[in-house]
Amino acid sequence: MKKFFIITTFVLFLINFKIAAQEYTTIEILNLEPEIARNAINQTFKDLKLPPMHIWNNETSTESSFYTYTSLMVKNRFVFKVDVEPNKLTISIINRQYYTNNHWADSPLPMSKKQAAKILNPIKEKILELTKSI
Repeated sequence: MKKFFIITTFVLFLINFKIAAQEYTTIEILNLEPEIARNAINQTFKDLKLPPMHIWNNETSTESSFYTYTSLMVKNRFVFKVDVEPNKLTISIINRQYYTNNHWADSPLPMSKKQAAKILNPIKEKILELTKSI
């Protein structure tokens, strides 16, 4: 019974830890018209050499192919998800995995704030640069 309690507590901790991590693996840019946001996303991902992201006029959401990077000598990958709503653009990091024993597995721990910022901040800066004169 004690072992069950410890395991349950640990699982609940990981669930809460993962939910809290979602806050910094998502960026929002407000006050952008959907058409301007779509064009900025397409151009930003191309300019920053990220996985091709094509969000067309009739789409409000899309996902990229996997983006691979190395952190602490471990191969990682994830997918970018983009949501375009009236006056709101959301870019998220989802489906994070790491390479282990010759296959990809879901990452048990959330991405660090530093790593998330390293990836998301240039995207946000480029989008704001492309849309500032509009």
